[in-house]
Amino acid sequence: MSIDVSDVSFHYPDGTPAVDELSFQARSGAVTAIIGPNGVGKTTLLELIVGDLEPAEGVISVDGQLAYMRQNPGFDGMEQPTVGDALALGLPRSMRDQYEVLQDLYARAASDVDAGMAIGDALDRWSSLGGYEIEAGFDQITRAVLRQGYDEARDRPLTQLSGGERKRVILSSFLASPVPVLILDEPDNFLDLDGKAWLERELRATRKTVLMVSHDRTLLSAAVDRILVLEHNASWMHGGTYTTLPAARRERAEKLAKDLDRWHEEERRLFRYYKLMKQRASISPDMAKRADAAETRWERFRDAGPPTAPPPEREITTRFVGSRSGKVAMTVTDLEVPELFLPFDLTVWNEERVLLLGENGVGKSTLLRMLRDVSRASGTDLDDSPVRFGPTARVGYFSQDNRVTSARSVADDAPLLDVVAERFGNEHDARKALGRYGLANHVRHTLRELSGGQKARVQLILLETERPNVLLLDEPTDNLDLESILAIEIALSELEATLVTISHDREFAKVFDRFVLFDRDGLVAETNDRQVALDIASTSDFSLLDQRKLELLTRV
Repeated sequence: MSIDVSDVSFHYPDGTPAVDELSFQARSGAVTAIIGPNGVGKTTLLELIVGDLEPAEGVISVDGQLAYMRQNPGFDGMEQPTVGDALALGLPRSMRDQYEVLQDLYARAASDVDAGMAIGDALDRWSSLGGYEIEAGFDQITRAVLRQGYDEARDRPLTQLSGGERKRVILSSFLASPVPVLILDEPDNFLDLDGKAWLERELRATRKTVLMVSHDRTLLSAAVDRILVLEHNASWMHGGTYTTLPAARRERAEKLAKDLDRWHEEERRLFRYYKLMKQRASISPDMAKRADAAETRWERFRDAGPPTAPPPEREITTRFVGSRSGKVAMTVTDLEVPELFLPFDLTVWNEERVLLLGENGVGKSTLLRMLRDVSRASGTDLDDSPVRFGPTARVGYFSQDNRVTSARSVADDAPLLDVVAERFGNEHDARKALGRYGLANHVRHTLRELSGGQKARVQLILLETERPNVLLLDEPTDNLDLESILAIEIALSELEATLVTISHDREFAKVFDRFVLFDRDGLVAETNDRQVALDIASTSDFSLLDQRKLELLTRV
């Protein structure tokens, strides 16, 4: 049940190479992770393996039936997909087809006698495929994630679920599937800390062959056996977890740099020798053959090309410029959202770094959007607002869904360069900014043609131009590659600005020094103890409120 990729190459329609002579094996029963810069071709590689794309060269073989969880799972044009549709994504093809037949018959039964009569036969077929056993597993999933039985949750529209709830329902269906080979594209995205801890446990326990793309350093350290590292000019397999990857990467980069230096030295030596032989041949014709041979050796060496160059250490270079927002950056007084959180008070001081934690669906993103909307309001709209910003606050907002909106003067399908140039006022500065964020080769691409990580970079570029000193960041690292995450961490830790951020990246939490936690009962509390905050968020358990250094912010 392994996956074998041998000398595979693939080019985009415009001729851009996406995968170039790639070979590797994902071993049977092991968890193999794929990492690499945004846009390097990770998702393209997965699509080649599952057969959505055809390689131009090379061979791909998969020993066993596979299931593919896309980064943004689609539902074949369904107007309103349900929880049942999401659970069916992880089924083997034959079972999923039968599930869809049943749903179609159920929908038509009220007005179509033939459909009603056909339901019995369809249920017999569903039973013979093991459908009722599968439904028992679905019931366990919906009770664990949604606190509802399958019969009650099956027809709920997915739009009623948070991003994390949707992801965990879908991911649970794949992990529980009888399919032996799983292809998972960023399975940890949108999961809360409790969900990520659950995913680690599931991956460590599974006997399936798993090939996944991930940028979560804790997950890559705790739950994988090997890591395939894709770079823009090479690929290599690391036979361990992320814990030992940085050292292995440095060692490899040093070796590549030395090999490249030696190649250049040898190329110069051969060139100088051939030139010397040519000079001697001009004096003594007897030296002509030796001169020709020397020239041929140099040309062959040069034409073979240099060895692989070491990859750049940092994929992006940020230029955020902060400033003071006043002694008090933001004040929240008696703020409440019914069904999400109870009234609470919060004062955020200048240059504090506040991380919002809690399970999916408790209102963190709702709160951040409310803060954003208040920052954009003016005049009488603020008279009764429970939120106040400092007098010199300039608020910038980063969207979790990487929604990048063009200015009214720029068409939605405009090239990326036009989108960014509109904000900078000229193409020259826009090109420089795109270059700093590793997007220089994508200036003619539209936003919809970019990967999730590339869209996140565009968001960051546009955020830079606002010169904010109060940053509201909703999962800013979720789609970024590892090198970009490290660059963002450094930039934010050094920035003179106030941060109010949502993140479930446990390593990224080191940037913050104050933690506000939300629980499913609407309580809001805070702590300055990072480990306590992460422990409680990882279990969604506020029962130790008084003993674990938490201060209740909710008005009770």
